Amino acid sequence: MSKVMGSYRGNSFSSDLLAILREAGCNYHAPGQRGNHDIWFSPITGIYFPLDGRILSHNTANAILKIAGLPEQFEAYQDEDAEDGTNN
Repeated sequence: MSKVMGSYRGNSFSSDLLAILREAGCNYHAPGQRGNHDIWFSPITGIYFPLDGRILSHNTANAILKIAGLPEQFEAYQDEDAEDGTNN
């Protein structure tokens, strides 16, 4: 399973995360009481968990997957210029 690469431009991981959760059988349970965190249920772990409408961090996305009983699937964006050590 290939990992989803994040973006440093503030793009949300939410759509990819929702697709992964739904494919694993997780489902929407209820709207959150405050804010924009909906409540979801994982049949794998039997746990209800909050899900923000806009996930900007690969760490947060992976933490949600862990709560749902799924493996990590997101990585941080890495600038290709930074990898080769050049500072232009």
